[in-house]
Amino acid sequence: MRLRLIGGLVVAILTPAGPAAAQTAPGPQAFFNGTVDLAYPFEDGGAPKINRLIRGDSPFDNVRLRLFADVVLNSRWSAFSQILIDPSSRLGLESFLRSYVRFNAFKKEKADLSFQAGVVPTPFGAYSPRAYSERNPLVSDPLMYHYFTSLRSNQLPASNADLLRHRGQGQSDDFTSFAGPGSPVRFNGMPMIYDPCWDVGVQALGSAGRLEYVLAVAQGTLSNPRFKGGDNNAGKQLSGRLAFVPRPGVVLGASYARGPYLDAVLQSGLRPGTDVDDFRQEIWGFDAEYGVRHLVLYAELARNRWQSPNITDGRGRRQDLTVLGGYVEAKYTLRPGLFAALRYDRIDFGDIDGAGPGARTPWDYDVRTWEYGVGYYLTDRVIAKLVRQDYRTAGEEGSEHFWAMQVSVSF
Repeated sequence: MRLRLIGGLVVAILTPAGPAAAQTAPGPQAFFNGTVDLAYPFEDGGAPKINRLIRGDSPFDNVRLRLFADVVLNSRWSAFSQILIDPSSRLGLESFLRSYVRFNAFKKEKADLSFQAGVVPTPFGAYSPRAYSERNPLVSDPLMYHYFTSLRSNQLPASNADLLRHRGQGQSDDFTSFAGPGSPVRFNGMPMIYDPCWDVGVQALGSAGRLEYVLAVAQGTLSNPRFKGGDNNAGKQLSGRLAFVPRPGVVLGASYARGPYLDAVLQSGLRPGTDVDDFRQEIWGFDAEYGVRHLVLYAELARNRWQSPNITDGRGRRQDLTVLGGYVEAKYTLRPGLFAALRYDRIDFGDIDGAGPGARTPWDYDVRTWEYGVGYYLTDRVIAKLVRQDYRTAGEEGSEHFWAMQVSVSF
């Protein structure tokens, strides 16, 4: 009955009550909560499009409602879902729905193992659990988790020069289409990792002593998740993360993922003897967390490469497209309820051979952002933030900035 009150959707997860309740619940139980984010960018055109996501929404939109629910069936089985409602989105609600089930295989004092399947959390890096407004001390997401490059999964650049002509056209509104084969439909380019959309897959996760781990198989890739199900090729992505917790407040992690990213629609445009599944995204990542007294530091670094059929070096050999992304974030508690936060963020693109002999050029424009501000807990469920974001791309002169406010209410 309570599920029907929220429109028949089982919504939400990532609340700590779910796993704990699963150990003691006498029978099926449901737990509901949510957040409302109210934001206002102090800029005539709103927040710059560097923050715009695939569905047209942005963390700086005026109103965003996220609903959560944990449905605990018994001590071993739970179902989790969540949904985001943003009036600025150009896609339907079903594209924001994340649902999966979890099976607790065992739980001991120093080890545990669970399996989960469905639209599952991003199994790479350390940011995904902190992406919610009540946990993110700032407003935006790190660039490596959402920034759109000019590379597509459903359309191929015909050559190095074709790719270079489209630098800075990551957003679908900016894209002027490659000369090579593929779908003419406008779509966003691929980020290194796209955390706002989770992928369909299965995961094994747990801990053993001071080690934490997750291993996953997914339909899509980190840069092109298949959040609506289905698949765009015959391959699967393998990924995982291993973290070491030497003491409370310190976490060191390493992640890896590899899988084919090209759409099967491109098969007819490839050379004989090659297959879309031969071209993969491969990404390595490292993350760290350190907390001492009033200070918490986070850092992540990832190196990504895409294999692309028509990108070659000066000798005609196939050349990979690489990109290095990372950020450093700090949060400092100034007094009870009041904190300051800062994040430095950057994306650096690898060089490819350009138009002339020996000329090498980054295949897309490098990006830098600073975001910093203060936050105050008006109550234990209401957080007000005032932030400023400075951003710059290598294809533009000078840097730009804007201020924004956000109020996040948990219920």
